[in-house]
Amino acid sequence: MKLFASDYDGTIKREGKIAAHDLAAIRSWREKGNLFVIVSGRSMESLQEDVNAHALQADYYIGNNGGTLYDEKFQELKTYYIPYQRALAIMDYLKQANAVSYVVNDGYHRAQQLLNQELADKMYSHHEITYTLSALLDKQRIAQIVAVPPTKEQGVHYADYINTVFADAASAYRNIQCVDIAPKGISKATGIAHLIQHLGLAQPQVFTLGDSFNDIPMLMTYYGIAMAHAQSDIHQAAKAISHSLSEAIELAETIDLLK
Repeated sequence: MKLFASDYDGTIKREGKIAAHDLAAIRSWREKGNLFVIVSGRSMESLQEDVNAHALQADYYIGNNGGTLYDEKFQELKTYYIPYQRALAIMDYLKQANAVSYVVNDGYHRAQQLLNQELADKMYSHHEITYTLSALLDKQRIAQIVAVPPTKEQGVHYADYINTVFADAASAYRNIQCVDIAPKGISKATGIAHLIQHLGLAQPQVFTLGDSFNDIPMLMTYYGIAMAHAQSDIHQAAKAISHSLSEAIELAETIDLLK
């Protein structure tokens, strides 16, 4: 049995669609007794909504860049949290740093705080987020913060600052249009490791596919395949390049990592 773990946005879902040949490749992979896992920076609420809308099925779902683990029926198996007071301090920093907005989630639900009405929020302007920030903060459980910077350059600064000043509590990852802030030490690679431990796999053959900076930990830890459209830094972290999910799965079927 092999395990294929794929990023979602820009990898499975591209330009708002999931290609029929990719859906067919996932079905074929699973029918052969292999596991297919979606690993995303999204909250589980957002991921479940999208997966259901596209009639996509996986064996496990990892959200929050490795911070949450759910089974095929979207039942929670594990969630990690940022220490609450440190999470509040990170949100204060984002306000002072002129972020466009941030989205906070408790592992499943998400809530948005718009900080700058004059700047366009390219990340979340088309998403309907109805859960209120006050209701989410009342739980005092913050699993992830996603910050939308005004520019890519400021996003790099946000990530560097958080990884320095809040290194005791959080790990920040650059993404295409945002900065994903997870609990300390959590990454897509650790999310897959926690799943392997949960399954009790002794010699797992794990293949990963991604297209952004937050995918680098899993691409480097396991057999990494980068999407062709990804930047050079992502290509350098991977062992192979693919133009589609179906092409990457086809490659994984030909490789025996135990030899």
